Amino acid sequence: MMKILKYIGFALAIFLIAGLIWWFVADYQVYEDRPQKSLAEYVDLESDFQKLFQLAKDGETIELPAGHFKFTKALILDGKNNITIKGAGLDKTVLSFRGQTEGAEGIRVANGHNITLEGFTIQDAIGDNVKAIYIDTLTFRHIKTEWTDVPNESLGAYGIYPVICKNVLIENCEAMRGSDSGLYIGQSENIVIRNNIAHENVCGINVENSANVDIYGNECYNNTSGITTLDIPGLTRYMDNVRIHDNKIYNNVLYNFAPAGNVAASTVPGTGITVWAGKNIDIYDNQITGNPFPVAMFSFIASYHMTKDKEFVPIAETELARMEVGSDEEASLREDHINEAYAKDKEYNPYNVDISIRNNEWSFGSLRKKLQSKDGALFTAATMGKNAHLWYDGVPNPDGNTICVNSDSDFLIANLDILNDSKNIELTKSTNQCKQAEGLSLSTN
Repeated sequence: MMKILKYIGFALAIFLIAGLIWWFVADYQVYEDRPQKSLAEYVDLESDFQKLFQLAKDGETIELPAGHFKFTKALILDGKNNITIKGAGLDKTVLSFRGQTEGAEGIRVANGHNITLEGFTIQDAIGDNVKAIYIDTLTFRHIKTEWTDVPNESLGAYGIYPVICKNVLIENCEAMRGSDSGLYIGQSENIVIRNNIAHENVCGINVENSANVDIYGNECYNNTSGITTLDIPGLTRYMDNVRIHDNKIYNNVLYNFAPAGNVAASTVPGTGITVWAGKNIDIYDNQITGNPFPVAMFSFIASYHMTKDKEFVPIAETELARMEVGSDEEASLREDHINEAYAKDKEYNPYNVDISIRNNEWSFGSLRKKLQSKDGALFTAATMGKNAHLWYDGVPNPDGNTICVNSDSDFLIANLDILNDSKNIELTKSTNQCKQAEGLSLSTN
């Protein structure tokens, strides 16, 4: 009898361990395995491609042939106007920087007007796959950007990265496995981001300190956060007027693989939309489904409170390779650098201002997906496992007009009370109108 009980106990222990493994690991690997060509199978025509970029004249089209090509340094187009860089199509023209030894980007486009990039795939740059800076009228169309290794912090930061640009269109592109963001738009104005697919990134689509931005028709899934907006101090401009509508934002439960110390490393896995010190943002007519934390909203005040005493991890060599010396206009998105800028930037508004959330379709992810990160587990425990549509840091704009919620069904807001070390987390409800809710400064219609 004792022997039988011993076997039963052993079986129960195995069952319990297997259950715990399933609970915490199930659905954790949401990225797909993709077999890749060996780099030896890629053709080396680097000198020919370099000449195409260097010798291009205004008004020309740079034709990139079909095939798989490998490079050791960046392709640079500087000071050119009315140029189209055109490949034979997605996965037909493939540019690999897996063996890169010089520079940080795969393709860098700078100081020009009316530049179009279309019809090719770009892989594995040290820093950013495609970067554009100081361009007026810029189009990315049918571009695929990816890192081919499994998601980890050694991968490059940004897939498509226009910074300090005007009149930008990003459409019908696919971005995956950026250790910061698949599509990242910084310090720019008049931007349309439409009909793209972003998956397996830390942030699928990320808009920083930009104005007049329209984000619609996109599909964001299997990221840490589907869509992120942030306004940080010390840059060339602030955020204003961002519309996020008619997107499919679902199952964003990928683990966070951003390098330690970067802002993106604070992104909570399971977030549909992250708003960080947002200004004039309208979120409407989206399908926000399967995300444990559908919308998360944080002020810079709370973020500064959480990071100002942190001991920051030194910048690794791979991170140094991504940073360009002598470029003060470009952001360093390390939290310690941002905290220093906050102390100096007297014009910066650290609060969320005029955030509208209306007419979205909602559903929540599973409980175990909430628990895959430290922050997620803390939020979940504090609310006793209850779901909420908006997870809010509890820091209202002192001037009012923080957020307006207009929903056809009961909309739950989790006040995380971060400045009080989350001692008084609570849920409030907003039903089909903009009104005052405890812990929030809500505008009225």
